[in-house]
Amino acid sequence: MASWRALAAGMLAMALCGCVGLSANQRAKAEAVVVAGRSDASTCGAADACAQASPLHQLAAAAFAESAGGIPRHRALILDDGRDALLARVNLIRSATTSIDLQTYIFEEDDAGRLTLDELLAAAKRGVRVRVLIDQLSALERVQTLAALAGAHRNFQIRIYNPVLQRARISYPMYLLASACCWHKLNHRMHSKLLLVDGAIGITGGRNYQDDYYDWDAGYNFRDRDLLVAGPVARDMAANFDAFWASKRSVPVEQLADVGGMLLKHGIPALPDAPYEMPERVVQLSNDAGDERLAARLAGHAMDVGGVRFIADVPGKSRRGAESISTGGLRELIESARQQVLLQTPYLVLSKPAQQMFRELQARPQPPRVVVSTNSLASTDSFITYALSYKYKRRYLRDFGFAIHETKPYPATVPASLLDGEATVARSTESRVGNAC
Repeated sequence: MASWRALAAGMLAMALCGCVGLSANQRAKAEAVVVAGRSDASTCGAADACAQASPLHQLAAAAFAESAGGIPRHRALILDDGRDALLARVNLIRSATTSIDLQTYIFEEDDAGRLTLDELLAAAKRGVRVRVLIDQLSALERVQTLAALAGAHRNFQIRIYNPVLQRARISYPMYLLASACCWHKLNHRMHSKLLLVDGAIGITGGRNYQDDYYDWDAGYNFRDRDLLVAGPVARDMAANFDAFWASKRSVPVEQLADVGGMLLKHGIPALPDAPYEMPERVVQLSNDAGDERLAARLAGHAMDVGGVRFIADVPGKSRRGAESISTGGLRELIESARQQVLLQTPYLVLSKPAQQMFRELQARPQPPRVVVSTNSLASTDSFITYALSYKYKRRYLRDFGFAIHETKPYPATVPASLLDGEATVARSTESRVGNAC
C-alpha cells in the first residue's frame, strides 16, 4: 500500500511541476513575440490571392446565383472515398481567395496532416486569412510545431479548444491529474469537423486530419464519410465556426504554458524538419489536386438540392440535463420519418431518451423501417464500446424493430489473392466504420 501511495504521490508531483500556467505578464510577452516575429511576406499581389481555378469552388458560385430569388439552392457532394476526400480538401484550399476556417478533433503530424499544414501555410502566404481550431487532446503532438505555427505568418492563426492544465499538450501523469481534479472540463471535447473556404463552400462529416482517414495507413483505415456543400448554408457554418473561435474555451496557442514558455525562452522556432513517410504519394496527390479535370470529375457528381440545414453544437453545448442543439435537431429529423430511417454509426449505444424515441416510433400504427449500419467486433477499434452495444442489441431488435447490419473488416469484393496466406493478410488494409471520436 505504501509503495502505491509513493507512486501516486510521485506522479502527482511530476504532473504539478508541468501544470504551472503563464502569468498575465508572461502571456503578454509571448503574444508580443509572435506578433513581432510573424512574417508578412507575400507570394502573391493579385486581388484573388492567386487562387487556383477549381470546378469544386465554382459549385458555390452556381448555388448562390440560383439562390438570388430568395429560394435557397445548393450543391452537395458525398465524399466516400478517402483519397477523393483529401484531394477535394487540397483543391479547395488552393482555390481560396479570402478565407479558410478549419476545425477538427484530431490533427496528426503524419503525411496527411503535414500536407494539409503545408497547403494552409501556402494559402496564408498568398494572402488568405487562415484560422485553425483543434481540440486539445488530439492536437499537433509537437510543442515546437505549435510554437512555430503561432508565429508563422500574420495571416495564420491557431487556437486550442478547452485546454486543461493551461497547456496545449499534456503527459499521461497530467492526464491522470486532470481526470481527478477537473473531469468535467477534461471530458468536454470538441468533435466538430469543418473546412470552410471563402464562407461559401464547406466540407463537414467524420474525417479528421490523419493518414487512416484517407486510406494512407498501412495497418487499417476508417471507412468514413464527408459531405461537401456549397451555397447559402455556408453562412450558418461560418457563424458556428465564429462562435467556437470567439469562445473563451478557444485559446491562442501562445498563451498556453508549454507553447508560450518555448516562445519566451527560444523565440519562434522553425517547423520541425520531418520528411514525409511516403513522399511519392504526397507528390502524386498534390499534382492530382492541381488537375482541373480530376476536380471536374468530382464536381460532376455533385447533386443539385434545395434547402440545406446545418446541425451543429455550440461551444459549451447545453447546460447539464438539457438537450443539445444537435441532439434536438437529429431527434426532430428522425421523428419526422414516415417510411424509413437509415442510420450509420460506428458505435450503436443509445441513451435512454434515444431508446424512448425509437420505442415510440415503433409503437406507431405504421412505423417507419429503421435500418442500422454499424461495426462488427472484427471491424471496430473500440472493443469496450462494442461490448456495451452488444449487450443491448437484442433489445434494439425486439423493441425497436431495428434491422442491424454489421460491417466486415474486409469487403466482400476483396480480391481473393489478398487473402491467400497469413502474411498477405497481415499486409492488407483493414476497414472500420466511422472513427474513434
